[in-house]
Amino acid sequence: MRQGVTITPYFLITLALSIPFHQAKAQYGPGDHWYDNPLGFEPVKLHTSMGFIIPAVAVGVCLLATKKDTTLSRRLSFYNEVGPSWGYKYPYTVMIQNSTGINYQLRKFMSVGVELDLCFPRDEFNSPTGIAIRPFARFYLVNRKPWRLYFESGGGFIYFTTEFPQPTDQDERLGTTVNGFTKYGLGSEINFSKSWAFLFGVRHIHVSNGNTKGVERNPSHDSNGFFLGIGYTPK
Repeated sequence: MRQGVTITPYFLITLALSIPFHQAKAQYGPGDHWYDNPLGFEPVKLHTSMGFIIPAVAVGVCLLATKKDTTLSRRLSFYNEVGPSWGYKYPYTVMIQNSTGINYQLRKFMSVGVELDLCFPRDEFNSPTGIAIRPFARFYLVNRKPWRLYFESGGGFIYFTTEFPQPTDQDERLGTTVNGFTKYGLGSEINFSKSWAFLFGVRHIHVSNGNTKGVERNPSHDSNGFFLGIGYTPK
């Protein structure tokens, strides 16, 4: 049973990539492209609250279906990442992020963690500062001592110093100071010593308030980008 569960990340990614182009395209709104948000189709929608719910359910199922791995050691690690993402809708906001987090290995193929994010969206209408907290889960496609490759998804909340997004000359809606904050993507860790690793990857970012104040107060933000970072695993 255990071997069957460990391939779950492979199955999910393969399923997402195997969806026909015309079918995926039909599930996106006007002006959206499947390649901007590849896991945003129904019912997956990892750019919404499902970005937290689906990983949380997957972690719970895996914990119940597999035995604790007593061979794991040095389960706890820390990291800091920085990177930009570029909005693909007007006003094409650039979102600079710095993320500091802690990660705990539950199984060889799975870990959970939480991170604190500082976000700086910038365009001709927006220049606030955002502070976010985001729980997440990672599912490892490769987990070896020299390097690891993982899929990550998680969601939390972000507070901006002013309402975000601001109205533009193409959209008069005003966002809110408190929003949901989700990220998903692929990442890799390459060890350059026993305790230190170089991190890099790509991710999709979504900010919205889930229409808590109505669609007229939820212009939202979506962007794609990359990150670089460093990780530390105590001895």
